[in-house]
Amino acid sequence: MDLLKGLVKKYQKWTITTILILLLTIIIGIIIFQYNNNQEFKLEMEVIKETKDNYNIEINYPVLNNKGFNKKITNLITTEKNNFKQKIKDIPNTSNELRIDYDYTLKDNIYSIHLLIYSYTGQNNEYYHNDKIFYINKATNQELSLSDLVNSDIYTNIKEDCKNYLTNKKIPLYEDNVIEQALDNLADFALLAFSEEEMFVIIPPYKVSDNEMDININIKYNKIKDDLNTKYFTFAKDEDYQVSGPTTNNQERNLDNFKNKKLLAITFDDGPNYKVTKYLIDELEKRNARVTFFMVGNRINSQKELVKEIYEKGHTIGSHSYDHKSLTKLKENQLKQEIDTTNEIIQSITGETVKYLRPPYGNYNKDILNEIDMTFILWNVDTEDWKSKDKDKVCNHIITHANDGNIILLHDLYQTSVDGALCAIDKLKNEGYEFVTIEEMAKIKGIELKNHTAYRYIK
Repeated sequence: MDLLKGLVKKYQKWTITTILILLLTIIIGIIIFQYNNNQEFKLEMEVIKETKDNYNIEINYPVLNNKGFNKKITNLITTEKNNFKQKIKDIPNTSNELRIDYDYTLKDNIYSIHLLIYSYTGQNNEYYHNDKIFYINKATNQELSLSDLVNSDIYTNIKEDCKNYLTNKKIPLYEDNVIEQALDNLADFALLAFSEEEMFVIIPPYKVSDNEMDININIKYNKIKDDLNTKYFTFAKDEDYQVSGPTTNNQERNLDNFKNKKLLAITFDDGPNYKVTKYLIDELEKRNARVTFFMVGNRINSQKELVKEIYEKGHTIGSHSYDHKSLTKLKENQLKQEIDTTNEIIQSITGETVKYLRPPYGNYNKDILNEIDMTFILWNVDTEDWKSKDKDKVCNHIITHANDGNIILLHDLYQTSVDGALCAIDKLKNEGYEFVTIEEMAKIKGIELKNHTAYRYIK
């Protein structure tokens, strides 16, 4: 009997201890989870670039202060890189490309982070796309699913709008029955992103057309209010969502003030990039300096007001293609889509024809030069800012290579690039340099920039 009582007592003690340990583990887990997911929201960019004789990899990816999300993204990138390298391992003498980029929009506290995955395998002219969208609640720093944000009827309710857009858009569509079937199955492939002004329905390539790029269809919120979860979204009147056109005429400066001065044209590629680009143009205004932006088309739709502000502050906006694909690898219709789509987007904001093109990676040939009715702007000073990500190195490189008429290459994806450029501007102004756009430099020097011609400097 005493033995039995001792076992019961020991068992009860063990059970209580176990329960306490279990409860303590759960409490610690909850605290860690809350800490990881309820810190102040932060979205930053990391870059991976890798170049070999037979391939080029360029990856810009988002990093949050959310370990679960970051792990998901890095695992996805690792998988895509491994699959790409496996695919090209027996193709040693052909140019191959993997590019991963991202864009994001914000509606209330919900970030829609669009990951764009693209690869090109040269031997077979094979193109691969695998885009994804992730939703993050800025208020809680937690990832949400699309089903948290919308109800299942939304695809049925936007079908007609999508059909009207595709019918009126001048792109080569598939047969009517294929389109109808695709629209009936929008939920299987269409991606949804939410901006303050409207929702974007993103249709990947080859779903409804041979179009080599995503098709973005804008849906006004007044049409889908009942399909969105009001726990996360609020709505204003429809007119509050309208993006106004330019209100000033590009703030033209008196260029006589810059004659007989040493001139530099600083150019920024791959943006716009939200707060970095906004900070840049605010600081440039303080210094009476202007630059030229070569923008990627797929980054513009979600930043229309910023692009409008850039234009109104007198900077020149050029095209850097829609998806940043190497133009030399594109078929004729793909080339046209990359350029025309971007030009249409920019012109819809500025009201002006886009005159200047910077081909991604600086890649072009005589046929492309003759085909595209624009002026090609290259560079003769490459800061390699994406590689160093060092403000001082960028600043010193610009200063060391400063020479009247030079065109300097930077990227407004990185805060270090912007800080380095501003540092160089401050120092070089003391040496008599002025900072002008490509267009201003040509006018001051009396040089006519011609279409179907490429310029590395303007002297």
